[in-house]
Formats: sequence, structure tokens, C-alpha cells
Amino acid sequence: MFSVEEYKLGLHSIRRRMNPKHYEMLQAQYAAPNRTVTAPQLAKAIGYSSFSPVNLHYGKLGRLLAEELGKFPKRYNGVIYWFFALSSGAHSKSGYLWTMRPELATALEELGIVKNVESRLPEEIDVAEVFVEGVARQITVNAYERNPEARSRCIAHYGTRCFVCSFEFGASYGEMLEGYIHVHHLQPLSEIDGEYEVDPIADLRPVCPNCHAVIHSRRPSLSVDEVKAMLAQAEEAN
Repeated sequence: MFSVEEYKLGLHSIRRRMNPKHYEMLQAQYAAPNRTVTAPQLAKAIGYSSFSPVNLHYGKLGRLLAEELGKFPKRYNGVIYWFFALSSGAHSKSGYLWTMRPELATALEELGIVKNVESRLPEEIDVAEVFVEGVARQITVNAYERNPEARSRCIAHYGTRCFVCSFEFGASYGEMLEGYIHVHHLQPLSEIDGEYEVDPIADLRPVCPNCHAVIHSRRPSLSVDEVKAMLAQAEEAN
């Protein structure tokens, strides 16, 4: 729809007209697998009980950008679908999918809007595979509430080095990735019935995306100690 530079210019120009939910939606979609979400998933990720407000806010944001840049999505049956300014769309069994345009994702990165946004890996979920244009495999996940303060306290205590393999992003990739890390719930949130009080030290651990993926590679999830043992065994074999 737009180039990276156009998205950057547009987002900068409309920043005073954007509300907090606009930023939350962009961050939540950016963090989703393949940057693909349905409206109900996005609604749950940003705290709405219904997807109607998400449709409203998402469309409004697309319209603000399009009008600012003077370039509009194509009409379908006489209707402009403003979300096309932000995402491509596709039908699936899980609902209508919004996939963030790569140029928008890059613009968000360069503007710092998605700095340190954690990719949310599937946690004890019902996985549905769909194919968009016969190529990209999308994974639909359930969203579970996470407390950002608990995450911050976990990192303050344990640091940003992976608790499993000791990998640290800043040491390997430099300043831009300094402080980036996932935070793993030792007891998957999907196994907890209702709300519970998280102890950031006892219940959470910082882990890198690779180890996080391994932990959730089966049901029930592997424990941190099990993945550490797997690494040790692999090192001995080599």
C-alpha cells in the first residue's frame, strides 16, 4: 500500500490524532505469529470483550493514514475497506485474517513503536492451520492476559540472559537488541482457571525465543530443567 518511508511520514504526522488503543493494536499485531490476527484475537489482546471497537479503531487508523498520505485503498462493491491501508486480508476457517504489511512493520521498527515488543508464542493452544494464497502457514492462538509489571520485575531479578541456554541478545546483536527477551510462565496461563496472583520471581523466567519454542513444542510443556538437560545431552553428544 505504502512504502516504508511513507508509513513513517504518515504515522509521524498523525501521531497526535492516534489514541493509545491504536498503538496497542499495532504492537499486538506486530507481535502475533506472522503478524496475522483476526479482529476477535486483536480485541482480546488489547482488553476488549467485543471485536466491534477493534474494527472501528483499526479502520479509523487506516483512514487517518490514507487521508494523510493522499492514497486510498481500492473500493470493493463501492466500499472502501480502510484496514487495507494497514494489512492485507484473507478469509480462513478461523475468521477474516489481517496480515500486517511488511512495510508498515519496518516503519514501526524504525520509529521505535514496537521496540522490545515480545513475540507471543503459542501456549497450550488449539492450533488451526490455514493457507493464505496457498503459501503462508498461519497459526491461530488464544490470547492470555499478561501483567507487564510482573514481566518487568522478573527481568529486574533475573536479568535478560536466557535462563535455559544463557543466550543474551545484546551481547550477540548489539545495542539495538539490548534487553530483548521473552518471559516464560512456569505454569502455562491456559492451565489456570481464572485469575491468579503472579509471583514474578517464583513463577516467571526469562528465556530466549528458541528455548521458549522448545518448551512449548509439546503438550504438556517441557520444563525449564528438561530443556536444560536436552542442551547438556546435545553438547555431550557433540
